Amino acid sequence: MPAETAAAGQLGACLAAYGGAGLAAALDGVTAAGLCLVDLPTDSTLRLADFRTLADPAERRALAQRLRRAGIVVGCVSNSRDSQLILGPHGPHTDPVLAGDTAAKRAHGLAAAQVSIELAAELGAPSVRLMLGCPDHSLWLDWWGSDRGWQDNLDAWVTAATPLVRQAARAGVRVLVEPHPKQVCYDPLSIAALLATAEQAGVAPGLCLDPANVAAVGHDPVELLRGWGPALAAVHVKDLQRWTGTGRPPGSGWSRYGPQPHIRFRTMGNGELPWPAMVAALQDEGFTGPLYVEHEDTLIPRGQGISLAATRLRELRPAHAPEGRTW
Repeated sequence: MPAETAAAGQLGACLAAYGGAGLAAALDGVTAAGLCLVDLPTDSTLRLADFRTLADPAERRALAQRLRRAGIVVGCVSNSRDSQLILGPHGPHTDPVLAGDTAAKRAHGLAAAQVSIELAAELGAPSVRLMLGCPDHSLWLDWWGSDRGWQDNLDAWVTAATPLVRQAARAGVRVLVEPHPKQVCYDPLSIAALLATAEQAGVAPGLCLDPANVAAVGHDPVELLRGWGPALAAVHVKDLQRWTGTGRPPGSGWSRYGPQPHIRFRTMGNGELPWPAMVAALQDEGFTGPLYVEHEDTLIPRGQGISLAATRLRELRPAHAPEGRTW
């Protein structure tokens, strides 16, 4: 099966779907789907490319050689679990990643972010996607008599991220933010506010948008993809199913992102997101960055789900420049 290349607009896969299976199984899985472009996670919890081992430059070089021999192109290095400990939460919620006090957790998260940047530079990856956490989720709400608000979280993110963004820039790598309900940006307004706050500090992170994450809390996934211009660097592809019944839904994979009905993520095309309209919106925006299949579907095996999503995306995207109307 022909493999995708790393050219603009090509398809890739997030290797996090193979967490616990080992890197060899992950590489075999994506190549079986005809893909060679990947988002490579360095999370210590996934046992794929553990940042703690990769702190050694020799280990980074060895990994780069292994990936080249396998014909794999890394478009993005990522860390979601460990880097979360930079801003937190720092209580028992994150003890499964690292048990310890706030200082220990922050140091762990910072090391994960720094090594991920160094690995991206070693691999020639243009991007590193870091999820830095959120200091205070209670600021979603207004509190009587208090002048504190969500901007406090945005300011904390910029303070923590600025040295990382600058480290990455020196290495020719761009830091990407992925909006998510567990992060300081989670909807169009908070994304715009974060980019504006970062610009005031003299840094310019990019965006990796996952429409399913934002649609999960009620926002329009098509409109989410519009208006970001060059800030939009990558898109994650998965689908969403929302529970409309009463009580707890049957089956696996359901979760809640707050006081709204349950949701679960599905393979692209097996949920309710309008992916044909979303791909068209990306074309309208002139987006030429990578689309990474992200598999979190508990009802379909990961290899089957990634292959199915890749096939559907190939059917939706133009194979070459469209001719337009000819009559």
